[in-house]
Amino acid sequence: MRMTPPRGMVLLVAAAAVSSTVTGCADNSAGEAGAACDTISMVVPYAPGGSSDTVGRALADAVSKNDGIRVEVTNPTGANGTVAATEVATQRPDPCQVIYLPNGPFASMPYFQDVQFEPGDFRGIAAVNEEPIVLVVNAESSWQSIQDLRTEKDHRFTYANSGTGSYTQLAVAQTFSQLGKEAEGIPFDGSAPAITALLGGQVDAVAVHPGEAMQYLESGDLRAIAVFGAEPLESLPDVLTALEQDVDVERSVWKAIYASAEIPDDAAAELERTFQEARDSESVLTTLESLHSEPSSVPAQELVEKLQAEHDENKTTFAELGITDG
Repeated sequence: MRMTPPRGMVLLVAAAAVSSTVTGCADNSAGEAGAACDTISMVVPYAPGGSSDTVGRALADAVSKNDGIRVEVTNPTGANGTVAATEVATQRPDPCQVIYLPNGPFASMPYFQDVQFEPGDFRGIAAVNEEPIVLVVNAESSWQSIQDLRTEKDHRFTYANSGTGSYTQLAVAQTFSQLGKEAEGIPFDGSAPAITALLGGQVDAVAVHPGEAMQYLESGDLRAIAVFGAEPLESLPDVLTALEQDVDVERSVWKAIYASAEIPDDAAAELERTFQEARDSESVLTTLESLHSEPSSVPAQELVEKLQAEHDENKTTFAELGITDG
């Protein structure tokens, strides 16, 4: 004979089921405050094999090794990361979902696309790394420095970029603008095809992260002529910064882990602990070193504020370039 439980018990069971569905988490142990995820969904909205994917998967492996938590990495590409960021920002808050993003989708892409999110829709979980940008030309060209670009006459420059509004594209656009040179940006779906175009002589220059071009710089197929940072790079000590070559352009891409701004404080604290420990692990630091990328130590609580400040500063820059209406 089937027994029907009391109505109050049914409501309690239903409430528990809904709570479990919303949080996607399991308690650390009975009676403890806070929660830890059995599985974390980690969105890395860039193609597999690129620098973002490589670092993201190193973080995922470190989390699994440190805490025994399964981390599922997905790569939903599109619109330089803004499609995935929109989904995370607008869907039901999930305390066991994070997204690994650079500053560009927050600070520059809103000026080029109708994005459905803003920095305040996210919560900073862990700053991860900072990637400098270098200006690279084909080694068969005669250009050895920015000065050579400056003195070039009757040449209409072309440069490859991995997406309109990306910081790599903007670094080049700013450079040619300050040089008073006409230059056409040609978009490619990622840095790899952009570099391939440069190797094939289809474009004159490309701005990339050092790790993406290092094999070609070491082989002598490409030549780096400027670093868009405050200081020269240890891996490219002979390459002057743009600032040292009288071009006032300083840009870098910094990346961090974010979650929905609406997740509970205790869930956010647990994610912060988990990913900050992973970031500081030897395996992740080794991965960053292999990509010529620097670890970042910006406090999680300052990440969104930093994004917003950069977003506001970019409005003037883009207006001066004539890219936006300002």
